[in-house]
Amino acid sequence: MERKIGDMLLNQRYWDIFSVSDDCSIKEACQIMDDKKIGALLVHCPESGNPQDLKGILTERDIIELIARKNVDIGDFQVKDIMSEKIISVTSEETAGDALNLMIENQIRHLAVMEDENLVGVLSMRDILKKN
Repeated sequence: MERKIGDMLLNQRYWDIFSVSDDCSIKEACQIMDDKKIGALLVHCPESGNPQDLKGILTERDIIELIARKNVDIGDFQVKDIMSEKIISVTSEETAGDALNLMIENQIRHLAVMEDENLVGVLSMRDILKKN
């Protein structure tokens, strides 16, 4: 658990960071998550024109809560309606143990990796627990 997050992101290239605009439909977001086999999408504001301008994160859990607890048609919702606005992040200098503790403390499975206010990666619990 002493591996540096930066070392864990070496195989992740910037185009592996998947994001959607906040006005994207939930259905389209689900299709992206399914196609890319990922559990979360970072959310940016389309007005800014900058994908680094993050507004939130959409996770599988957000979508499940919408469907299971509210019993609604996902076609009626956009990402901004259910995303989590609080983005919890780490830097590439922190350790896997630090990241795991932050995930446990906040009951989340994904962290944004930031450097100088710029997004450089996304870390999942699976990434941390991988032995490689």
